[in-house]
Amino acid sequence: MPKHRIQPAVITGFAILIVPSHALAAAATFGAAQAVNPIAAAAGGSSIASPPIAPPARQVRLNPTGRPIILTVPLKDGATYLGDIPLTIGADDTLLFPADRLFQLLTPIIAPDALDALRSNFAGKTQLSPEDLAPTGLSLTYNPRTLELVLTIPVERRASRDLSVSALDRARLGSFYQPASASAYLNVRGTFDLTETGPDTGFADPILFLDGAVRLGNVVAESDAIWSPGRDGADFQRLGSRLVYDDIAHLIRFSAGDLRPQVRGFQATPEIAGLSLSRSYSVLNPQQVIRPRGDRTFRLERPSTVEVVVNGQQVRRVQLAPGTYNLRDFPFAQGGNDVRLNVLDDTGRREVLQFNIFLDQTQLAKGLSEFGLYAGVKAPLEATGPNYSNDWIVTGFVRHGISDAVTLGANFQADAQIQMGGGEAVFGTPLGSFGTHLAYSHTKGFGDGFAVQGTFQRLIQHGDGQSDSFNLFAEHRSRKFAPVTFYLAENQYDFEAGGGYTHAFSTEFYAGVDGRYSKGRAAVPDLQSYRAFTGWRLTPLVNLSTEFRYNQDSRGKEYSGFLTLTINIGRSSSLRSEYDTRENRVRMSYQTLHGSGVGSYTVIADAERSDLGSTMAVNASYFANRAELGFSHYGNFAGDFGTSISQRSSFRLGTSIAMADGAISIGRPIYDSFAIIKPHRSLAKGDVLVEPSPFGYTANSGALGAATLPSLSSYAERTIPVDVVGAPARIDIGQGSFKVFPAYRSGYVLQVGSDYNLTAMGTMIDRDGQPIALMAGQAIELAHPDRPPVTLFTNRIGRFGATGLAPGKWRIEMLDQAKSVYLLTIPEDATGIVRVGEITPEKDR
Repeated sequence: MPKHRIQPAVITGFAILIVPSHALAAAATFGAAQAVNPIAAAAGGSSIASPPIAPPARQVRLNPTGRPIILTVPLKDGATYLGDIPLTIGADDTLLFPADRLFQLLTPIIAPDALDALRSNFAGKTQLSPEDLAPTGLSLTYNPRTLELVLTIPVERRASRDLSVSALDRARLGSFYQPASASAYLNVRGTFDLTETGPDTGFADPILFLDGAVRLGNVVAESDAIWSPGRDGADFQRLGSRLVYDDIAHLIRFSAGDLRPQVRGFQATPEIAGLSLSRSYSVLNPQQVIRPRGDRTFRLERPSTVEVVVNGQQVRRVQLAPGTYNLRDFPFAQGGNDVRLNVLDDTGRREVLQFNIFLDQTQLAKGLSEFGLYAGVKAPLEATGPNYSNDWIVTGFVRHGISDAVTLGANFQADAQIQMGGGEAVFGTPLGSFGTHLAYSHTKGFGDGFAVQGTFQRLIQHGDGQSDSFNLFAEHRSRKFAPVTFYLAENQYDFEAGGGYTHAFSTEFYAGVDGRYSKGRAAVPDLQSYRAFTGWRLTPLVNLSTEFRYNQDSRGKEYSGFLTLTINIGRSSSLRSEYDTRENRVRMSYQTLHGSGVGSYTVIADAERSDLGSTMAVNASYFANRAELGFSHYGNFAGDFGTSISQRSSFRLGTSIAMADGAISIGRPIYDSFAIIKPHRSLAKGDVLVEPSPFGYTANSGALGAATLPSLSSYAERTIPVDVVGAPARIDIGQGSFKVFPAYRSGYVLQVGSDYNLTAMGTMIDRDGQPIALMAGQAIELAHPDRPPVTLFTNRIGRFGATGLAPGKWRIEMLDQAKSVYLLTIPEDATGIVRVGEITPEKDR
């Protein structure tokens, strides 16, 4: 990149660009291979951990320039963004960051006593390094590929609160660019299918998923729909529409329309149209493909391909029709306490839904409360949209941090047929974390019922850095217990209980056991599932994991084994082979990720055979500047890739059009908030790059003259760096970054460069014809006197240069004895340097 575009004011955001790309690529290899503690990864409630990754044998230089470089990088707690922090990478690869800024970002997530100890230990130190933190139990690593610092915090040092509350800590907020007063966007995602073999061959009519939002002031109107032109049945299905207002001062969200209730404990998730108010410290998911209905059921609104991942391992890929499904319908999910569904529906939308017995075991700091109240009428989704009934329904919950160790809550649901009330408690103790849920229900004409659940989690830290994970759960539902919308519910199991234990023997090897038992009612058979598993890092690039399982259900007893071998190929590709003794299933898969941002792509291909038949699948995605493109193919064969039973290909396209304060841009689909980045006319044909890095960029202005940054998250700080390629020489692009704090579904218009990019050069002469030598002064724009003045100086012969001027009239006030005043006019068509020659003071001041 041309040197004149790296201004001193943007060194912190772009110092990384001065490091040779080959060195950064090598450094990325090292950053991508940092060690991961498998037990810490399992501490969130799953009893299975990912294979541990040992550090490489040879460390590659982070900074080969021979001089310190300064970056402004994100600080993350795992995947949670905490804020930006300056980072100095020394010539010897040492890392330093400001102590005060680190403590400021740690305040919401570290226990108060632990934070006080840190401040005391480092009193008087202004800069800290990862080595300084190591004795305190905190681990901080720098990832040169993603340009971010990542924290690992022992569970016993964490504050008892939801991490996402830190994003709304107003004390951390500084000066930000303001969002547009009026903004809107529309996403269009389409799928076009070709069936080569099967009951209906040929091209199918396209399916389009439309979603968007309009924000006026502080009020948001949002909606989403499915449009299927030419298909049987209704062409258009509106999924939901609502008005949203966020009272950030009191952390309350008000909604009206088709609501999205949040639930706790044994509550179901009803479909309601009405009014709601809620407080949640979690960032809301702006799109909803799957609608959870209770703690073990989910709903698909469209035909979908569903990948089922149990305890971190993909066990099945199935194609499902629209409808409501219970996880008990999946025999391969029995015994798993951590089930994740990766869903790709026929419009190309993706979503992930996770079921975990421990997911609700969260605590709030003392004095914090979260709640939700949703009231209205039942509005089940039908062929053309929600059906607004006359049946009333209400649901709600409240949770409060009694202390940093105790969180209590209550919840209720009611309609004309069913009323249910419940409570919850979470206790943090030195022994571990205990959680419990209780509920009682009354069903008109059916009877009363109750349910109770208890959980326990403990992470055991060892002095060598390794740790153990231990968890238990038990649950009972009476036969007639039912939340709302589950009239005449069938609770087939009297009680369920289970637990797990995982131990890391080293960074290369871990092992564990878990089990689950379900006691059936009446003719329903008991279910048992027990598992022993291991993970072994054979080499820095090869991982082996094994499972040995015992299951007992209505089909009898079954012993089985599961073997997985994963080979990493370079930094971004892997080859995975699996063997499951059940049905003799063998699966080979390959995946690769190339690049970052515009021009990046992913490819996943796999082949599977079993006693039931065989399948082949490929899924590829390409990220262009203005759209996301995708292709997938799914083939089903008889026997070992014999006669073709069905072959289907899908072509996907996703794009968006965004508007904010009169600016319009086309880009990739928007998920929450967005920014339109426009080049100023002074940049001529320069191409603005958004979030550039050695590995790519997120968007660029291109021929259409504006770039869309589609991935801003509500109520989370974001620094957006920019650069320009092909701009005229000596053009100032400004500070080189924009700091934003987006509101819900807000839009920004950010301009790179400005009219204030001109430099006036000339010579100042006083009334006596002598040069004004070695004197300071300031230039004030007459049309905008409120703008900060431009400071200038003269040399020994009166020569001066004033940088940062714009076309128009300027008043120059000098600090010489005569207080000389000059008037300067910059032409409208001026560019670069404006030479004004000799200028003399105004006679009448």
